[in-house]
Amino acid sequence: MAEPAPTRVSRMNFSAPELARERTQRGGMEKKRGKSGLEFRDLAQMALAEKEARGIRPLSLRADRLRFSVLDPVIGHLRLSRLKPRTFAHALADVALDRSLTPATFNRYLALCSSICAFGVREELLAVNPLQDGRVQRRPESGIHVRYLERHEQSQLLAVIKRLCPEKAVEVELAVLCGTRRGELFNARWTDWKRKENLLLVEGKTGRREIPVNRAARRCLARMRRKASASEIFITPERNASPVDRRTWFERACKKAGFASKFRYHDLRHTFCSRLVARGVPLLEVQKLAGHRSFQTTLRYAHLSPGHLRKAVEKVRF
Repeated sequence: MAEPAPTRVSRMNFSAPELARERTQRGGMEKKRGKSGLEFRDLAQMALAEKEARGIRPLSLRADRLRFSVLDPVIGHLRLSRLKPRTFAHALADVALDRSLTPATFNRYLALCSSICAFGVREELLAVNPLQDGRVQRRPESGIHVRYLERHEQSQLLAVIKRLCPEKAVEVELAVLCGTRRGELFNARWTDWKRKENLLLVEGKTGRREIPVNRAARRCLARMRRKASASEIFITPERNASPVDRRTWFERACKKAGFASKFRYHDLRHTFCSRLVARGVPLLEVQKLAGHRSFQTTLRYAHLSPGHLRKAVEKVRF
């Protein structure tokens, strides 16, 4: 494979201090080729560098870079003067078909393209954003179904995991007890576990947050720590070997457990929230414990506590 031309973007690993140099480089590109000679990958480089300079969360920036690495071979080489709504519509449709993207994932790719073009408009590199005003339609997303482990399902799943990959049983238990998102637990370090404060510090889609660790979760962490070698940095063992999260072990275990409906790793988090609500924990407290940015997200679990609502209304006196 030929080396990319110096003005093209082959890597997205730009740090904030490099933004000034990037803008100088952009000026050189504009003088050399003119604004119409810039390619979409050039614009993406500048837009992602600006995002990093603004302090976007590292996980979000990494996701944007990974998505653009998929788009780059399809649309990265196109000059800005050739970017039209139909250009993006066809390119995104091809990517969605090739990679079997869900509607939600398709919409994230679309949002990335739109944000890059919006940057181009702000920097006067594009006259208009070809994706504004819904010129390429988002795909309808299905509503989020709250699926959680019933007690008998939990027994089935743990029995299978202990047979297939016994070292993972305690990790599943910890995920239910703490209600972490998969990425939060996968990237958590041993230094993030504050034993004296009974807290686990995690970084996720809503930013840095503190998770209170109860007694059962402390026992899980202690067991995992005893099994970990002194050189291991991350709590999840495979994270020490690779930054890529592969959950085939969990998917295989769910299939072997013979659940009536599909169960995902994220549903362990739904299990955490559902059990809190069923035990009568107020929804506002559930929101804080789960780290939900919006209270509307927490309201999905409200139907699980009708009995508690009836008890509450009986307290009203005239």
